[in-house]
Amino acid sequence: MPAPSKRDKQSIKRNEQNKAARSRLNNLSRNFYRAMDAGETEKAREIRDQSQKAFDAAAGKGTIHPNKASRKVARLDKALSGASEN
Repeated sequence: MPAPSKRDKQSIKRNEQNKAARSRLNNLSRNFYRAMDAGETEKAREIRDQSQKAFDAAAGKGTIHPNKASRKVARLDKALSGASEN
């Protein structure tokens, strides 16, 4: 079995770094929707602000596609505005 190439090593290292970032994004989204379900709109608003910053950073670094980041943030905004109307 041949030794792993430099590209293989880079890919593994990058995957580990991106996995941590994606996990953080998922946790932020999950916490946002949990706060919304609990009726804590102020906490949800804070998490939404953190989420926007994290999604934009991940998109800028190439961890996720920029359109995905925009879509996710838009959905958080829509959920938050829907709760404000009720």
